[in-house]
Amino acid sequence: MLGAVLLLNLLVVGWWLGIGARNDRHWVPEVEKLAEVQADGDQIVVRNVRNFEYRSETDFTRHWEERTYDLSKITGVDLFLSEWGAPMIAHTIMSWEFSDGRHLAISIETRKEVGEGYSALLGFFRQFELYYVVADERDVVGVRTNHRGEDVHVYRLGGTPDMARKMLVDYISSINDLRPQPDWYNALTHNCTTSIWRHARHIGGRTDWDWRILMNGTADAMLYQRGTLDTSLPFEDLRALSDITGTAQNAGDAENFSEVIRRGLPRMGGPGASGTAPGASKGSAH
Repeated sequence: MLGAVLLLNLLVVGWWLGIGARNDRHWVPEVEKLAEVQADGDQIVVRNVRNFEYRSETDFTRHWEERTYDLSKITGVDLFLSEWGAPMIAHTIMSWEFSDGRHLAISIETRKEVGEGYSALLGFFRQFELYYVVADERDVVGVRTNHRGEDVHVYRLGGTPDMARKMLVDYISSINDLRPQPDWYNALTHNCTTSIWRHARHIGGRTDWDWRILMNGTADAMLYQRGTLDTSLPFEDLRALSDITGTAQNAGDAENFSEVIRRGLPRMGGPGASGTAPGASKGSAH
């Protein structure tokens, strides 16, 4: 009888692991189109960049755009932390800055179907496909500050432009892979922050594991401790300066949204600042 029970459990687990992610479901409008990136040397063409005009969280005009970027013009990468009230939990967004003043934001999220809401519990059980939102900051950040009532901080990360470029190239590889081979989101192992950690590992970042990668509402404190953020200020002062919630609300749909929300933000380079990769720690590898 014990053997029969074990066999039944193995069959159920095998069936569950065999459930494949799909791209052909009836998606909500915000995630209906997959991004795609075509590269020719340093020149990349990004298709389906989301740049919606929001009147509320659920009332918007859709704009999917095609944009061209030059990878050699990347000057750095920033990290957004968006908090919605869950203790010690936040949503993380990476955004690359180019020398022409433009920014390209990428948010790793669940791909929800029409009529489907997010569930933290179901996020562990192959309920949601993985989705990379490639977007204008005015969209992916502004919808959180202006329409969802979330508190958002942005931090300039240490590291060289070359490391930032490698990070984006690794993101691009995953973005393009999702078109022929969709994947599952997992609230523990494949979420918005653990995916960033994986990308950093892929490019050779010294990314020792830390419990704050999971409890990512404290990720900024972890990065400060590692020297990946500007340590020329006390952490609480840096955190206060990095709160762009009110600034983003006042900026609204301004064309220079990205510029406005960064005014007064400290840059890396103060005492104790590090030149490590995004998410990497100083010192020896672990």
